[in-house]
Amino acid sequence: MYQVDLAELIEDLKRHEGFRSRVYTDTLGVPTIGIGFAIKDLELDEEICNQILEKKISKLLPQIFSSFPHLKNQPNIAKIVVINMCYQMGVRGVSKFKKFHKALENNDYITASAEMLDSRWSRQTPNRAKELSEKIKSLAS
Repeated sequence: MYQVDLAELIEDLKRHEGFRSRVYTDTLGVPTIGIGFAIKDLELDEEICNQILEKKISKLLPQIFSSFPHLKNQPNIAKIVVINMCYQMGVRGVSKFKKFHKALENNDYITASAEMLDSRWSRQTPNRAKELSEKIKSLAS
């Protein structure tokens, strides 16, 4: 199609642009990431987003199970709920739900569900919190 050695071009661009895994400000003050990808011009298709999501989850899982060892004995639904919460709020944020974790550890799913709703998180994202809370409550049946 185009008469250019794509591999050579890519190597040249990588050498000049460099690689940064986190957002940085380029020489013109533009937020940039990766290999010179200006955030304002970045367009991600769903396939790329799914790959990023899987990578984020694979990095997050060891942190979650290390921080919440009681989770390994929980049903899959409870694991998914806690992982979902950690994805949104971070492990540190979810670690502040002390009464929730204590109830979960004791398999007291009704109390755990109520503790989820008694939070700033629930007021900030009420639909998500209610749905996840209902999933935990369903484990009591």
